[in-house]
Amino acid sequence: MGKLKIGIDLHNRASVFMPEQGLDYDLNRLVDLAVLCEELGFDCVSVGDSLLAKPRWRAIPTMAAIAARTRRIKVMSHILMPHYFNNPVLLAQELATLDEISQGRLILGCGIGAGKTALVEQEHRLCGVPKARRGKVFEETIHLLKKLWTEEEVTFRGEFYNLEGVRLGLRPRQRPHPPIWIAAGLFFTGQRGSGPFGDDEPAQEHRRGFIAPVDRVARLGDGWLTNQCTAEEFKANLEQIRELARKHGRDPSTITTAYNRGVFVDADVKRGFEEVKWFEYSYHAMPVPDETIHRWTIFGTGPECVRQIEPFVQAGVETFIICVRARDMFAQVRALAREVLPAFR
Repeated sequence: MGKLKIGIDLHNRASVFMPEQGLDYDLNRLVDLAVLCEELGFDCVSVGDSLLAKPRWRAIPTMAAIAARTRRIKVMSHILMPHYFNNPVLLAQELATLDEISQGRLILGCGIGAGKTALVEQEHRLCGVPKARRGKVFEETIHLLKKLWTEEEVTFRGEFYNLEGVRLGLRPRQRPHPPIWIAAGLFFTGQRGSGPFGDDEPAQEHRRGFIAPVDRVARLGDGWLTNQCTAEEFKANLEQIRELARKHGRDPSTITTAYNRGVFVDADVKRGFEEVKWFEYSYHAMPVPDETIHRWTIFGTGPECVRQIEPFVQAGVETFIICVRARDMFAQVRALAREVLPAFR
């Protein structure tokens, strides 16, 4: 098997709704699970970001708590929406503080966000960001974070932010800055379809993508984050990103890759499917089609799961972030460590 870094998404949303179901997974238990992931040998843990579309414990303080309890494992946002924070100076200081607490283990996974259309629009109104301009605001924020982390004094005139002689006063532990991995969906041709969350997230087989998100990765990203695709689709889009990076004068080998997918280890696939189905319904607060659950999740015994992950390694995935969807998060993480992790070491 090819070598692969494997991470665990800790679900700071699940730690909100699972205790309501009487299950043992509150915010403090999430931090306990991060500690277990480090002990078991996983490479990174991640938490997400959302306001109203998928409410969860806030990402930055949650990551700080994880960083304080661990020593080796990378601590990642997956994904943070930096344009929601309104003040890039404040965000730059908070993330630099987090990088120092973790002693240089922060990975900034970020993107423009997704979810139910009405709730996403409400989020943008709340933050004062026009939804139609969110890509532009996102890019300007990323640009400013880099400048604030690497320049002694920043003067900037932008479309959304104006800075005059700003000195951040501190630096992140990692130089020049923590790695910035940008989430971008894939570029497809074909008819735009309707997915489980409306036209914002169309069905995979009908998705019609746009070149702008992957171009954003090629211009600004230290890494590319994506999900919901086949290994062949991943490979084709990675080639596109690398070609675009060359056009922007960048070395494409400096852009690392990460892929997120559910994995459920159980010889009884039907039982695993029902457990993941419960989780998805609870997570999204609405029914999710069975075919979508199958598209999002790998099921089977350890060897069967390994066999399904391997094509992604061959396609160029360097970090595989496992989205654990289970009533007993700890048992499933232990199963993944026992049955899947050793195959890629």
